Amino acid sequence: MTSFLYALAIVLSAPESISLDATHQLFLDDHLIATQQGLSQRIMPAKKNPSNPVLWGDHPWEQGRPLLYGSVLKEGDTYRMWYYMPRGVCYAESADGITWTRPLMEQYPWEGQPSNIVVHLEGTPDGEKPFPYFYELFGVFRDDRDPDPQRRYKMGYLSIQRPYEGPDMDIFHPGSRRGLGVAVSPDGIHWTNVDSFATDAIVDGSSHWTYDPEGGRYHLYGRSKRQPEDLAKAWGQDPWYKKHFWGRVVAHTTSTDFLNWEHTRPNTAPIVMGADLEDAVATEVYGMGVFKYGDVFIGLVQRFENRPENVFLDIQLAVSRDGATFNRIGDRSPFIANGEVGDWDRFNTAVANNPPIEDGDMLRFYYSDRRYRHSPYDGTDSGPKVSGIGFASIPRDRFVALEANYEGGTLLTHPLLLEGETLYVNVRADWGEVKVEALDATGAVVATSKRIEEDGLSVPVVWESPLPAEQGPVQLRITLKNGQLYALWCE
Repeated sequence: MTSFLYALAIVLSAPESISLDATHQLFLDDHLIATQQGLSQRIMPAKKNPSNPVLWGDHPWEQGRPLLYGSVLKEGDTYRMWYYMPRGVCYAESADGITWTRPLMEQYPWEGQPSNIVVHLEGTPDGEKPFPYFYELFGVFRDDRDPDPQRRYKMGYLSIQRPYEGPDMDIFHPGSRRGLGVAVSPDGIHWTNVDSFATDAIVDGSSHWTYDPEGGRYHLYGRSKRQPEDLAKAWGQDPWYKKHFWGRVVAHTTSTDFLNWEHTRPNTAPIVMGADLEDAVATEVYGMGVFKYGDVFIGLVQRFENRPENVFLDIQLAVSRDGATFNRIGDRSPFIANGEVGDWDRFNTAVANNPPIEDGDMLRFYYSDRRYRHSPYDGTDSGPKVSGIGFASIPRDRFVALEANYEGGTLLTHPLLLEGETLYVNVRADWGEVKVEALDATGAVVATSKRIEEDGLSVPVVWESPLPAEQGPVQLRITLKNGQLYALWCE
């Protein structure tokens, strides 16, 4: 009777079998999980490089404020960085991503001398102004899908036209038009403006995008604003909220070519990430960097805690299965935290507009930070207006851990079709243990693994006896003791 009830419960409550193939399945959500007991989900903070900051404002045209409103790409053995400074966009290169050089070029000289400026707000020395509404850099990417080599690189930036009173006026900033500008380049150095307002559906800085090869679309995550009724009701009596809450949120739209967007009119793109009642009073979402990782979209949520005594911006994690519906992960503890007293990166963290860069088995997340607080801070714990760029890393897949102490914890997956000869796990169990069991549709154990007692990014599961031939879907029961589980896959 027990086996019958178990099988009936599976039929009634579980989704159809999930294929477990070479795509690494992370435990950012409950996609694979039927039940769990004795486990907790832990955000694994990225570890900051001890050489940080790896780029500082060394040249006068940077005015001490290089910001990674921009991108870092690795092409072959060369790291390439495009970053924002108060007068435009600068370019740097590196062999290791730690020690950077600024190639000095003639196209935008500074006080008669070569510079590494590749876009200048004030235009060229002969008076041309190819970017008439350029305000702030979003990022750069290499587009090998475009057949035109003159458009190999594309840049997205914030355009602001003011004064402006036309039909595209931004409702949040009366008297101005705001949107996504697009430029192209054959080499990432020489840029041609294509469209100053490819879409007006975003209104401000800290916007990001990613490309989904499976869906064949660019996903743009741009700044918008709103005043949710539930937040107004809960927070509305706070005087700081009344005075300073701008309602910053992230809106979403898509495109197949980065020029023609699904939503183009002001305030038409749907909101996909914003503050909610789990946040501290007056919290806003300043931006969200997104990238495809396996079969999910991972969001790097730039939380803006806008309190008079402690204004700061740090980075949390979110996850989505479709690129449009996002949920923040776990207890929302920071993935990239602000630095401590004495550090360079204490107040205002902004992530690069690119996926993490693979460095062996590590993933690098480049970011910039500032020694001064964002307005409207009303205290005295704020430094000079200077900023720098650094990076933080995690081992592959290790964004989030399901963990158990010595009392033990158990995870039971939904039915899985094992699409490969070997099951692999990413685990840390060198001072504990992990054991895997395979269950058939009746709940009977059909295979048990040997104990795993190691710390490894790709640990094969060795069965004490092989899975039965022609085995159909199985549920995996994974038991941990003093260990952490990050991912599993089959190949």
